[in-house]
Amino acid sequence: MKLSSAYLYEQLSKNYKVLNYGGLSELDGYLRPFLFCQDSALSVPFLPSPAFSKGQKQKRLCIIPPGQTDLSLLPEDTFRIFCISSSAASAPADPPPCTFFGPYVSISQDCADTCVRLLNYLQQVFDLCEQWDRQINELILQSAGIGMVLEVTSAFLDNPLMVMGIDFTLIAESGMAKLPERARLFLEDGVNMEYMNALLQDEGWRALSQSAKTTLFPAYISGFPSLNRNLYIDGQLTHRLVLTECQTPITAGMVCFLEALAGRLEYLLAHEDFYSAAGDLEQIFLKILSDRTADYLLVSRQLSSLGWDADHSYLCLVLQVTYLNQKQLSTSAICRYIRKNFRDSISFLYQEELVTFFNLSRLGNSAEDVTDKLVYFLRDSYLKAGYSRSSRGHMNLRRQYVQAKTALDVGSRRKPYLWIHHFNQIVLPYMIEQVTRRLPGDMLCHEGLLKLREADEKNHTEYVATLKVYLEHHLSATQASKQMFVHRSTFLYRIERIRELLQSDLTDPEELFYLELSLRLLEQEDEKR
Repeated sequence: MKLSSAYLYEQLSKNYKVLNYGGLSELDGYLRPFLFCQDSALSVPFLPSPAFSKGQKQKRLCIIPPGQTDLSLLPEDTFRIFCISSSAASAPADPPPCTFFGPYVSISQDCADTCVRLLNYLQQVFDLCEQWDRQINELILQSAGIGMVLEVTSAFLDNPLMVMGIDFTLIAESGMAKLPERARLFLEDGVNMEYMNALLQDEGWRALSQSAKTTLFPAYISGFPSLNRNLYIDGQLTHRLVLTECQTPITAGMVCFLEALAGRLEYLLAHEDFYSAAGDLEQIFLKILSDRTADYLLVSRQLSSLGWDADHSYLCLVLQVTYLNQKQLSTSAICRYIRKNFRDSISFLYQEELVTFFNLSRLGNSAEDVTDKLVYFLRDSYLKAGYSRSSRGHMNLRRQYVQAKTALDVGSRRKPYLWIHHFNQIVLPYMIEQVTRRLPGDMLCHEGLLKLREADEKNHTEYVATLKVYLEHHLSATQASKQMFVHRSTFLYRIERIRELLQSDLTDPEELFYLELSLRLLEQEDEKR
């Protein structure tokens, strides 16, 4: 196994006094050490490896005893460790540039056998690392799974590890229980939504998706820093490996192990089916929404076979997925949260929106119970919601989806400051919008109402407002005049003038309905201006 110069420096610093060093890296890789002997004319052979580009040499670690001055036999990219006598105050003077190419470390020890002891120590470091490497390879060959791979690595690095989907799906973890609950993204009952929302809003976390290298994420959200490495399948970012600092401080030397582990995990993820096909229930509902020609009798039998009977009551919820949710693919986490809190529900992504159907009969809840339980979650997750009416049976399931989507679309347009919209609250504005799709409201409304509006504009009267209040109070002049703060006789005079302009006695129920609708149509036209 190849170890980075940063990791080797950290291991050397544990037992030796490093006087000088340079050129350390988290991503380079060096093979086992050898002891340089000037007389042996030893050179490092080129060992071809698929991990290196064509013609690139394998980097080696070299221990250089005191007194060795002719280093021309060493490859330029050798990691050189100079052993110097205890009387030396500092590292040797810099040799010519061509000789001193690449990183080096200078070490001082009193023992005569310093070089041998150092060689043995570094061999033990490589042994330990290669033991971890062999264990990982054996687990992969035995199809032990990602969980066992993380368990071995977590013990080796002495810190918790997890692999999650970039949609906040927990794939596997090891040691996360050692973290305090506030620092855990995943709890026993699912994802920590407050923690997830904080990450989604953080620019640094979003920037991680652009990095193909192991990246340090600071501790300002959870209180614990972490190393993060994106994982790719077929060139697409799908998962993230996270090492969280808990027992041992995170160092640059740990990066080389996460980089080595990442390749193994990408192999496992590509060859194991962590994203199984959607369940039967989800497939049925997707067919209901997407296929207008679906056989509803067959669909009804399929739902009944899964316990969603034709005599059950259902409720549909449509959630507007924000750009933030789409970018971070947190939709799966939202679906899991709803499923966790409402066992008899099904949530899925459909046409860039989240759709949920609740089986109210199986849940033993009313539509109001469902909306009350979700109200704070929707607010804190920056989601906008549209609810359908509750309805019994299978035949109206698609219509309930249309109701919920209509509530979301119309409600968000008319009252964008609200995050929850119910179909019952927007059904009248929706009907008026449908009526005026081909002709504007002033061409559909009662013609006499246009005369009243013209009189108001010309004479500064209040005929339209008076008629509206009169109709709202069911033709009660007494109640209407009180609301308008005018004398009853004055109000009756206005009504008489309105009758004359409308050429109507205001007694025909159909005409009264037409006038009320016309008032709504004109209000909508005024809102558009």
